[in-house]
Amino acid sequence: MMQNKKITASDVALYAGVSRSAVSRAFTEGASIDPIKQEKILAAAKVLGYQPNFFARNLSTPTARKRSHLVAILVSGLSNPYESYLFEALTTALQAHGKQPILLNVKQAHDLENAIMQLSGYQVDGVIAIVGSLPVEYFSQCLKLSLPLVTLGRTDERGIIPSIQTDNIKAGEIAADYLLKQGSTKLGFVAGRVDGQASVERLMGFQNRLLNKGGIIPICLDAGSYDYQAGFAMAVQKSDDLHRLDGVFCASDALAMGVIDCCRQILDIPIPRRLSVVGCDDVPMAAWQGYQLTTVAQPVVEIASNIIVLLEKIWAKSENIHTHIRLEPYLQRRNT
Repeated sequence: MMQNKKITASDVALYAGVSRSAVSRAFTEGASIDPIKQEKILAAAKVLGYQPNFFARNLSTPTARKRSHLVAILVSGLSNPYESYLFEALTTALQAHGKQPILLNVKQAHDLENAIMQLSGYQVDGVIAIVGSLPVEYFSQCLKLSLPLVTLGRTDERGIIPSIQTDNIKAGEIAADYLLKQGSTKLGFVAGRVDGQASVERLMGFQNRLLNKGGIIPICLDAGSYDYQAGFAMAVQKSDDLHRLDGVFCASDALAMGVIDCCRQILDIPIPRRLSVVGCDDVPMAAWQGYQLTTVAQPVVEIASNIIVLLEKIWAKSENIHTHIRLEPYLQRRNT
């Protein structure tokens, strides 16, 4: 094997006794090449440690618009345990289907606009946007550039951009049913971002279920974000309210864990003896021994698999594309 030298297609061609163009065809999807010759070339590449530069190839032939197999994932908050969890599931699913994910972190509207403009230069095959708190209208640039786009966490009410989401209203209903079954009657909801569609819909389902089944109107405790620190700070600020409640449903697991730690460390509220806490998402940390959080789980693996199916339909220009896909959440009961 050659050492201290970057292996090129020419090296593979020389080793396998074939032409340089044959090596190129061997690594090109759908190219015409004798199967025996292709197998010989692939074996030579393996021996030499050769990997083709698909990215450079696609940039050099923009008019052909070959598949790059690159799929961009736009994320607005990797510090949120759920978005990290979802990102892991998405990348696993994409790589299992021969796609290479690219991560772009977008927190504000101008970040999103710049990212989308950059993506056109990378010739990505598709864009998955996990940005539930940004208006879907900001994604119109993707459509202008003919970039296949699917959103998670934000619905396009116009029905133009396909979206996949957990049924957030159902999640609120599940939490309400559980807390009522536990005998809780003084209930509250810890809200995430005011402009977050998930938080708004979870509150809606929670409120309506409590009112219809128990005649209860929960108080809303606004944390202003979905993260741990927001939950902890809200619990400090709203300590009097928490002392009066016997059950809370939090818009995310991170919020719930912040509330739990504040109750244990500062407020001296035993969980769950005096206050039952239910989260939403079922991130891996929810099962940690220090929390054992009861939560309404999002079907993350199912979300990822549905993304793949939806993108394949878009690439195939199928007419049978659902623009609003809602998946069922379920209760993950633990110790809180």
